[in-house]
Amino acid sequence: MPEYEAQWQDDPQHYSAIPTQLAAASLQVDDPAVAILIDKGVLVCLEIEAESGPCRMVTIDSLLRFKAARKSAAVVSSRPQRILELLTEMARDQKTLPFGDAMQRVGLSYQNAMHRQAFRQDLRQAVQQSELYAHGLLLSALLVFKIQHIPEDDFFLMAQELGMFTPGKDSKTVFFQDHLARIYQYFAGH
Repeated sequence: MPEYEAQWQDDPQHYSAIPTQLAAASLQVDDPAVAILIDKGVLVCLEIEAESGPCRMVTIDSLLRFKAARKSAAVVSSRPQRILELLTEMARDQKTLPFGDAMQRVGLSYQNAMHRQAFRQDLRQAVQQSELYAHGLLLSALLVFKIQHIPEDDFFLMAQELGMFTPGKDSKTVFFQDHLARIYQYFAGH
């Protein structure tokens, strides 16, 4: 124990630790799950010699980093669902929404290229989860550019991939307006 106390005094942020049982309770998992996280190197474990024998302790730093990563992963996995809820609400209200505003509502920035890419992937997932998808309707039609008031190219690309839209043959504006009208009509009837 004196060796640990000296380490803790030299670097309290790195050596602050709690027993594995408390770490399990904090993470709301059982002791074997904490052991697995320690074995995988996700949680840092200190073996401390105590009066009653060896004691395994999990560093507070590694515990907090793991909790933050787990929370971040939960937010990312729920983003398509939040996008779907947002678009469904907009469709029921018969409104469109600027693409950047929708990104902002789910915690992303239009100015960040990686955020735009992540949002497009989540948007595609949300569109495919929508009840409208089975009816040949893409909820992404509701997300438009502020000035042109037309959806982003990925809406037309997805429609093309599904055989609904043919570039050069079909007018983007006519296709979009027809698609939007059909979405609004669907929700007016439900």
